[in-house]
Amino acid sequence: MKQMKNSQYDSRFRLEISETASRIMEKKSAMAVKRLEEVMAAIENRPSNIKWFESVLHGHYKGNKPSIGYFCNMVPAELIRAFGAIPVRLDCGNPALVQYGEEILSGEICPLARSSFAMLACNKEAISRCKALVIPAGCDAKRKLGEVLSDIIPCFTINLPSEQNQGLYINAMAGEFERLISFLKETLSADFSRHALLNAITESRKQTELVRKVDLFRANEPGSLSIRDWFIIIQSASGGVETSEWLKEAGQVLEEMKVYAPKRKRIKPRLILTGAPIIWPNFKILNLVEECGADVVGDILCSGAQGMWDPVVIEETGTRSLLRALALRYVFASPCPCFISQGKRLNRVLELAEERKAAGVVQHGLRLCQLFDIETYRLMRILRKKGIPFLNLRTDYSFEDTEQLRVRLEAFLETLETK
Repeated sequence: MKQMKNSQYDSRFRLEISETASRIMEKKSAMAVKRLEEVMAAIENRPSNIKWFESVLHGHYKGNKPSIGYFCNMVPAELIRAFGAIPVRLDCGNPALVQYGEEILSGEICPLARSSFAMLACNKEAISRCKALVIPAGCDAKRKLGEVLSDIIPCFTINLPSEQNQGLYINAMAGEFERLISFLKETLSADFSRHALLNAITESRKQTELVRKVDLFRANEPGSLSIRDWFIIIQSASGGVETSEWLKEAGQVLEEMKVYAPKRKRIKPRLILTGAPIIWPNFKILNLVEECGADVVGDILCSGAQGMWDPVVIEETGTRSLLRALALRYVFASPCPCFISQGKRLNRVLELAEERKAAGVVQHGLRLCQLFDIETYRLMRILRKKGIPFLNLRTDYSFEDTEQLRVRLEAFLETLETK
């Protein structure tokens, strides 16, 4: 593995990670994907090109450009594209990989971190796709994950401020992105171009515009696109595909939505979804919501529409100004609970509940994610004070609790229907 000149990690203590991958793991992983696709095959009114988006998440999309993997949507993908590389979000939602992560990473670690680690440590194909990894220090697991994964692939950890005070930390974050530029220069043996960054930002703004159009159309007519298909479409945008190709395919979805004609008046409860990321193929909560007869009309998830909602706002075109604009979009506008105050997320939940006439709010609570667990205290009480029903579905990547969650969700929806 290539040794970086100014690595953040101490090379004296590098380890060789023993491969625990096996055909059994690969088979179980494929079965988890197949299981989801079989469930989703029953969805009515699916986009005619949904298979294209699924193929991207399967990793079947092949391009000629080098790839840079990343965790968390606080990584500015435009910086990666400015180097002529393709960003690939590697957060893993495959439940079959959790146990393999446990074999190497001891202790109580969230299933997202364990499965993501296993995907990279045990799958040569996944690691061979990327030249390097970029990981924001958004939680304790990701803060240390870079050090572990640096044994098998060059990694860069973005240091984040503890609070979203842009007056105090905006220059520090611009400095972090400058360090990331230096890392990418060395990794890709390529030069940075301000013009290329401007072009990448322009393309990302087109993505944001399209995501907003689709999401707002769904809010008005949820039957035009399943929330499960919507999450596949959104997550495929960071699956290693060219932005222009994704825009073409997603634009076709929007055109099909516009001609959708409901057979009858829709009277399903309208919900806002918040909480921990829901990553393909772990769509357990999304499956349950729609199977129980409700519609998600808005979300505050980094893996959903919220993750692509805010555009990069350009005021000046100098390099430092562009980096500050990226920091404002990716860090200081983020509703992530890793920051001291949860004001942004709370405010966004309340805004969506009012704007989209939601009957209630459902939170996806991921076991061993203390950030969301602690934030539930304030979120639940504020919503109750506002008269907005709230349900916290705390779960993990396994399927054992599916029916228990179904019973709780059905009971919650019954209370909404009697209001």
